Amino acid sequence: MENLFALTINGTPIPAPSGIPSGPGYSLGFIAKRGIEIALVFGILISMVYLMYGGFFWLQSKGNKELLDKARRIIINSIIGLLIMSFSLVIVSIITNMFGVKSLIGQ
Repeated sequence: MENLFALTINGTPIPAPSGIPSGPGYSLGFIAKRGIEIALVFGILISMVYLMYGGFFWLQSKGNKELLDKARRIIINSIIGLLIMSFSLVIVSIITNMFGVKSLIGQ
């Protein structure tokens, strides 16, 4: 059963040409999961930078109500985004582990 997708002619296996590296054979699911995980990690990093940006606005508000409200909105939105991306990273890992796709996280 493991030679199901091997190259054969009338049942005789064809050896691979020499010089061609035989890698682990990444599947489409593995590539998609890795891409999603990398995008989510970058999103989490951007959200953390946005959180620091909101903190900078908070420090620079100097009691100004409008700037303080703007800083509060930035901080709340960045925390919400951070939570959404963190939970989606966990959900992607759980779902793909159920299907047996190798993970970038936890290797």
